[in-house]
Amino acid sequence: MLRFSSTALTQLPTDALVVDIHCIAGEPTEAMRRCWAAFADVVPAYEQLFDSGDIRPGEVLVLPPTTERSTAVFLAPSRVHPNSELRTRDFKTLSKAILDETLRRGLHSLAFLPFEVGRGMDATEIRRELLYSFARSPELELIYLPPNNDSDPTGRVSIFTDGGAEREGGKGGYGVVLRFGDHHKELSGGFQQTTVERMELMAAVVGLEALKRPCRVRLHSDSRYLVDTVNTGLLFRRASTKWKGKRSRAVDLWERFLDQYLKHDIEVIWIKGHSGIQDNHRCDQLAGEARQATSLAVDDGFRSQVNQRKSKAVAATARAAAPKPNAAPKPNATAPSNATATPNGTLRPGATATSVGKPKQSGDPCRACGHPLEKRIPKKHKANAAYHFAWYLFCTNCKRFYHVEEAKVAAGESPRTP
Repeated sequence: MLRFSSTALTQLPTDALVVDIHCIAGEPTEAMRRCWAAFADVVPAYEQLFDSGDIRPGEVLVLPPTTERSTAVFLAPSRVHPNSELRTRDFKTLSKAILDETLRRGLHSLAFLPFEVGRGMDATEIRRELLYSFARSPELELIYLPPNNDSDPTGRVSIFTDGGAEREGGKGGYGVVLRFGDHHKELSGGFQQTTVERMELMAAVVGLEALKRPCRVRLHSDSRYLVDTVNTGLLFRRASTKWKGKRSRAVDLWERFLDQYLKHDIEVIWIKGHSGIQDNHRCDQLAGEARQATSLAVDDGFRSQVNQRKSKAVAATARAAAPKPNAAPKPNATAPSNATATPNGTLRPGATATSVGKPKQSGDPCRACGHPLEKRIPKKHKANAAYHFAWYLFCTNCKRFYHVEEAKVAAGESPRTP
């Protein structure tokens, strides 16, 4: 869903470029300067829109592609004044407007120059809101263009991760290998009870949390659970709904991962496990050694999940065992067989509804509650049926009804009077 690029704007393969602008005169944003340097025609177009008063906060202005510029430009005014505060509510409105314009035009990719950071939202909050907004359309490719265009690969941190567990709820461990230029670092840890998924995710979290400043990172993992959750936007959709839903597992680790993801420029890359990649093999060794250590830590997140499941199971059992309100009394097998109903429809002391014979006519007691039954005539009959019931007995107390053999009428016959 999201990738980072240092490609020059004139060579960037994207359908549209989002540029942060101000609504009133003042120093142009850094994004606007970069756009002007690449596309000279944007300057007069912006000035014309500005002079006509068409620039308003939260409304996206689109400059269509030209013969000299194959990329559309979305002018996105985030602030009224350069010194004004960037509020979360206003930025959410702007993000939705960008998404709506993108979908309306049928675009497949969108590149973002960094929004200006000042009063109000910081860079992490801005990126969070963009990801939350566009997570609803995971088929869109988002390209983030960092402030630094340096594409030197030596300035990038490479992280390899792996994790495993003996079984669901058994001993587990993780391993991490970090590389930055000539620097190399290994991390590992083991837990008494955990899962494979939690260890795969724990490895990524620990590796990212080891970085001391914002970095460009390539995170390699052989876990589809980790890679697909991030790259399909599922992580951001779940986070935007506050982790609602039955499938939201390992929320504690995903929250830690998301905090790191927003701080760094991270590409999450899937690699095939046990395919001869040296650092991946080393991570697997570290995870196995950590799992077999004599002193293992407690995975508090896993223990909390287990306790929650147990509490839900106990609560469900209690609800199932509790008597339902207004429920009809269960038949009493020890009641005398000659029990009868009183004139007001209740059973005599010691009698039960099941002791009453099968009702055959109006006034007979209901077998469930003992209330006198009434005769009812059905409003309609099933077409082309071999027979139907000309009338039935109905209990106004418990709403039960009884079909009587004497009311059964074959097709073409006249009904009998009860």
